[in-house]
Amino acid sequence: MYNFLKFYTNLTRTLTVDIGLQKLYKLRKPIKPYAFIRVHNEIKTIDTCFNSFLSCLSGGVIGFNSCTDGTKEYILDFCKKYPQFIPLEYPFDLIPPYDERYKEDIINERYRLDTYYNFVWEKLPKNEWIIKLDADHIWDTEALEDLCRLPVRKRDIVILSRMNVHCQNNIVYVNKINPIVEPGDSWILYNEDIKFDFYRGWEKKRFIAYEILYLPKRHRKIFSILANWHFPIVKSHRSTFNKDEWIPLREFDMKQYIKENKLEGRIPEHMLDENNILENFNKFNLR
Repeated sequence: MYNFLKFYTNLTRTLTVDIGLQKLYKLRKPIKPYAFIRVHNEIKTIDTCFNSFLSCLSGGVIGFNSCTDGTKEYILDFCKKYPQFIPLEYPFDLIPPYDERYKEDIINERYRLDTYYNFVWEKLPKNEWIIKLDADHIWDTEALEDLCRLPVRKRDIVILSRMNVHCQNNIVYVNKINPIVEPGDSWILYNEDIKFDFYRGWEKKRFIAYEILYLPKRHRKIFSILANWHFPIVKSHRSTFNKDEWIPLREFDMKQYIKENKLEGRIPEHMLDENNILENFNKFNLR
């Protein structure tokens, strides 16, 4: 409660919300943000994903490019059914993040990630709340609605965490290195004069390159409870399941991980329930 009061009296710019503190927001009416979505060949997951967050949103823009698996057709049909969403096809192929081609000094900007992101971002309404969403997550709809109660001031930004999981042969696996992550690249924020930039460089002798959203220093960060599962292996271009990188959830010491990473009180028990995860995973179009 002390940190809660410090945050709302502007004595600190960060607030960590646990399950108990989240209850204090229950009487607040949730905002209904607009979705910022980018999709590429995700026909296996997209329908289940969209249905998990649809009721929490006012609408949004769905960017897509170079789709060959029926994702484009799905998006066009979805936007006809839900006209509050705008389909937006990017007409160029993209160089993926971390790609070695980004080492070159001369790269056509149309193939860069930040150009694509800004192409989609510019179609979103200004002076409205925006949530960044991907098409390989499943959200706990009620928990997402609760997260939408957290922004109070326009400079608030809610940082969204995710749990990296995969299911195979009715066994739930979590990523050994990053079972639960909060990298700051998924959020709810107010759309004022901001845009994506391009970053490339070296970290620990590893070349990195990706899009980045620089936020004004006046923004205040709210770190929230876990409300979604991320299923990266289901994507067609990541379909190789390397068991060396994953561990069955039942064998992973999640309590110790939560303690070591100071996540106490922020991971609802039902988000760690194997039957719950399997039930949701089986909603995917895996045929």
